[in-house]
Amino acid sequence: MDSKGKSAKVLVFFIGVLLVTVDAVAQHAAATTATNNIIQQDTALYRFFAALNEVDSNVVSILHLGDSHIQAGFFPVATGGALQQQFGNAGRGWVFPYNLAGTNGPDDYRWNSTVRWQADRIIDKHKDQEPGPGGIVIYSQSAAPTLAFNGRGDNGMEDEVTQAQLFFDAGTADVSVQTPGAEVTVMPAPYPGSPTLSRATLNFSQPMSTFQTRWEDNGSSIFRFYGAILQNGHNGILYHAIGINGAQFQHYVETDNTLAAQCQALQPQLVIISLGTNEAYSGLGAAAIRDQVDNAVRLIKEQLPNVNILLTTPPDCMRTSKKAFRKKVGKKYRTYYRINYYPNPAINMVTQLLIDYSREHGLACWNFNAVNKAMKSSFAGTWAADHIHFSARGYQLQGRLLYEALRRSYALYLDRR
Repeated sequence: MDSKGKSAKVLVFFIGVLLVTVDAVAQHAAATTATNNIIQQDTALYRFFAALNEVDSNVVSILHLGDSHIQAGFFPVATGGALQQQFGNAGRGWVFPYNLAGTNGPDDYRWNSTVRWQADRIIDKHKDQEPGPGGIVIYSQSAAPTLAFNGRGDNGMEDEVTQAQLFFDAGTADVSVQTPGAEVTVMPAPYPGSPTLSRATLNFSQPMSTFQTRWEDNGSSIFRFYGAILQNGHNGILYHAIGINGAQFQHYVETDNTLAAQCQALQPQLVIISLGTNEAYSGLGAAAIRDQVDNAVRLIKEQLPNVNILLTTPPDCMRTSKKAFRKKVGKKYRTYYRINYYPNPAINMVTQLLIDYSREHGLACWNFNAVNKAMKSSFAGTWAADHIHFSARGYQLQGRLLYEALRRSYALYLDRR
C-alpha cells in the first residue's frame, strides 16, 4: 500500500475513534447529569414536537442562530446531525462561502470562485452592503462572477443536493444564471429588499455533491451573494446554522433584512438562539441586554407567530490575565507570560437573565451553563486558550448534549399525549 493509502486509512480510523469517543462521553455525561441536561418549559416546544411527529411526510426546518460558537459549525452540526439520524435528513440547509469572505466556517464544504470578493458582516460598524439572511454578504464588481460549491461530507452531514436556492442581488433584473446539470428558475427573494434582490432555484436532474453557478450580463453593477439553502429531496430535518463571530442579539435586530429575512427565507418551525457570550464581555448592564433579547424575540414572533423558540445559555467562560516575567536562559534573560483565568461574573448575569426571560415569556430554555459546570471534568480538556471557546471535541460534546435534552423532552411529549 502506498503512503497516501496508509494516510487515508489512518485518517478514517482517527475520525471514527473521535466520533465514537465523543458519543460515548456524551452518553455517559447525559446519564450522570440528567437533572441538569433538560429543557426548561419544554411544553413551549409542543408545536415543534407535533411537527416532528409528522416528519415522515414533511420537511421540518430548524434555525440555529448564534455567534462564533455557531459559525465554526461543530456545535450545530453535532446537534443537527443527531436529529437527522433520528428523524430523517432533508439536506445540508443554509450554507455560505465563509472562506471567500476571509473567515472561518464549517469544514464539511468549501466554495471556490473565479473572482475576488469583499465582505460585510452584521457586526461591522461601517457596512457598504446589507448583510442579508446569513448576517454576512460577499460582493464583487465582476461582470460575470462564478461560484462553485464543493460538499465534503467529512463530518457526517449529508452533502447530496437535488435542489439549491441561491440568494443574490446582481443590481440588474436582466442577469443570466447558468448552472450545468440544473434547471434554473429566478424569482424575487421571499423577503423585502432592493428591486433586484433575487432567489435562483436550481433543480438538478440527479443528486450532486458539487455544482458551479455563473452569473452573466451583470454589467458594472455590484454583485452581492448572501448564501444558499441545500436540500436533497427527502423529508426530515433541515437544520440551518447561522452564526457570526462577535455577534450579539442587537446585531441581528438593528440591521435591515437579517433576522426578518431569515424567518421568511428559512421558514423555521423552531428557532434555537445561542447568544449571550459577547454580551457578557460587552460591559452592558442587565436591563440593556434584556431589551435586546426582547427585541429579537418580538421580531421573530412578528414574522412567524406560530414558531417555537428555544434560548440557550452561554458556556462557563472565563476572563484571562497575562503577566510577563523574566527568566534567565543560558546567558540571556527572556520574557515569558503567565496566564491566569478567573470567573466573569457577567456570564452568570446573562445566564440568569435568559432563564428568567424564558420563564416570564413562556419560552423553552436549555441552561447549558449549568450543564457545563456540572460536567466540568468532561469539558476540562476541551477549552481553547481563551477559555471562551471550545475545541472541536468540546463543541461536538455540547451539540450532542443539546440533542439529548431535546430527545428527552420529545419522549416526554409522546408520553403525555
